[in-house]
Amino acid sequence: GGRGGGGCASIQKIQRNKQKPDGADGGDGGSVLFRTSKSRLDFSHIPSEIVGRSGGAGVGKNKTGVRGSELIVTIPVGSIIGCQLSQKPLVELDSEEELFLAARGGKGGRGNLSISGQLSFGRDRYGCKEKEEGEEGQLSSIYLEMKTIADIGLVGLPNAGKSSLLRSISGAQPKIASYPFTTLRPHVGVIHYDGYYRVRMADIPGLIEGSSLGRGLGYSFLRHIERCKSLLYVVDMSNMECEPIETIRVLERELEAYKPGMTENIVGIVANKIDLLQGPQTIVQLARAFPKYPVMPISALEQRNVVAVRNVLEPFKYLFVHQSNEKEVYS
Repeated sequence: GGRGGGGCASIQKIQRNKQKPDGADGGDGGSVLFRTSKSRLDFSHIPSEIVGRSGGAGVGKNKTGVRGSELIVTIPVGSIIGCQLSQKPLVELDSEEELFLAARGGKGGRGNLSISGQLSFGRDRYGCKEKEEGEEGQLSSIYLEMKTIADIGLVGLPNAGKSSLLRSISGAQPKIASYPFTTLRPHVGVIHYDGYYRVRMADIPGLIEGSSLGRGLGYSFLRHIERCKSLLYVVDMSNMECEPIETIRVLERELEAYKPGMTENIVGIVANKIDLLQGPQTIVQLARAFPKYPVMPISALEQRNVVAVRNVLEPFKYLFVHQSNEKEVYS
């Protein structure tokens, strides 16, 4: 929270030989609050450290310092706020416009007028020049998580092209490179449809065999997957070392080992990098091996057939109306 303003030590002369204290108190520091908003998708706009606004100092003639205004930080609906020290959740905010007080502002310091009121009548009271500094604001160490990070999560081995797909279909800008674990945290993009409809898509960090046992970045990656409503497999069709059908089976085993029933959320298979594929037979074999899933052969790099993914995801779209009636937003 913000620091409280300092009190003032001021003496007012009433008559030639008479005086009285008139130093006012400092204003209280502003608190920091979190407020849920449907217009927010993630926490990318929030820095690692947030400092509340300080209160103003008191001045003479009993003019109290200005109170520090509240700092309101907007977060997505469905956010979880927890204590960083205990690693335990404090609250889940599941409704629009819910507020959570993250840190209280510090109390303003007293001026000599307030302090003199506690002194006995006499010279000490009327000549009081004591004042107090404002208190520091409350220091809170918290973490933020999203209960549901996206409508669709992209699941695949490292370098399957998930980030490229997210960029080509939504305009999001995740990091892209040719080495494993390029994505270390989920990136969320939005696929827009006509009539203010949209679908949120998340690029989940790549899984490897043994992730459910903690290999790689194991549980932290699978935890993100659990927070997506539905999932898409993304397979690298150009990787000769890892056969696509076996890749899907590895992913299925890891998901089921982490949480039984998680594969029921799969809605399709994206066969990526077909620009490097030698023949169509592999795609046909993939479709025959998993007949319950639609297989979408695409090249995210060349944006070939990406519209097929949009079409498959269209049933998951929902109406979104941007609300801009927020008085104060941290950005």
